[in-house]
Amino acid sequence: MLKNKRFVPKLTYGIRDIRYGERKHRHWHYIYRKHTKNANKLDSREILVGQTIALLGSLVAGYLLEVNKNQLLLFGGVLLVLPGVIDLSASITGAMCAKINHRLDTDSRMSRVIASSIGFSLLLTVSSGAFVGITAGLIGSLFFDVSFWRIATLCILALICVGLIMYPAMAALTLVVKKLGFDPDNIVGPIETGLSDALMVLTVTILVGAIL
Repeated sequence: MLKNKRFVPKLTYGIRDIRYGERKHRHWHYIYRKHTKNANKLDSREILVGQTIALLGSLVAGYLLEVNKNQLLLFGGVLLVLPGVIDLSASITGAMCAKINHRLDTDSRMSRVIASSIGFSLLLTVSSGAFVGITAGLIGSLFFDVSFWRIATLCILALICVGLIMYPAMAALTLVVKKLGFDPDNIVGPIETGLSDALMVLTVTILVGAIL
């Protein structure tokens, strides 16, 4: 008689129970749903903070463009350079921050992770900046009768100058955010985008004034 019956031990947790041998793990489902709900709330707050700072950075970049537009327009071909260098700088910085964040999950050698990530980003900046600068220079010289070398030089110098500031700063921010227990992918990405936009416009403005 007992042979045909299935023994199912039961553990009770308040109104939640676990029945081993059956597909009833309501207690763990409850914990999972609660954890997911809290995580989603936290992620939303992190993303909101990052996006707010990104918006402020974009507004600052727009303000700097408006204030310095007359000086910038004196430099032939600057409008060819700006969109490319702004997007490229933000993309490389964002990729570097994500790389640091995820490498630190498996590699405890923090200094080595930071140094290699920044070094690779600078190398990528020089190579990709040269490509963008040459492309913009060719377009400017062929279609707008502006100096190839001035455009190419402005592009490469702007990317390197911004990279030398942004890469160490954003690497440090990634470490701080991660140390505080937040997800850098939700916070650092938008922040670096806004800051990179504003810093790039300011840098280009300063370089244009120096080259003219």
